[in-house]
Amino acid sequence: MTQETVTVHATTVACEGNGPVTGHPKVYLTFAKGKTELVCPYCSRHFVLAEGVKAGHGH
Repeated sequence: MTQETVTVHATTVACEGNGPVTGHPKVYLTFAKGKTELVCPYCSRHFVLAEGVKAGHGH
């Protein structure tokens, strides 16, 4: 099965699989500095940071 790839514009994303009823517990994932891809440990959804967004910056 091919997992969904989602392009995002924020360095922290939330994932709950297929939604609150049929998915998994909501988790927040943060891109590590210098990384542009990450994978949800529950559902393997693939997140890609949009071009021009820098990971590792924030409070």
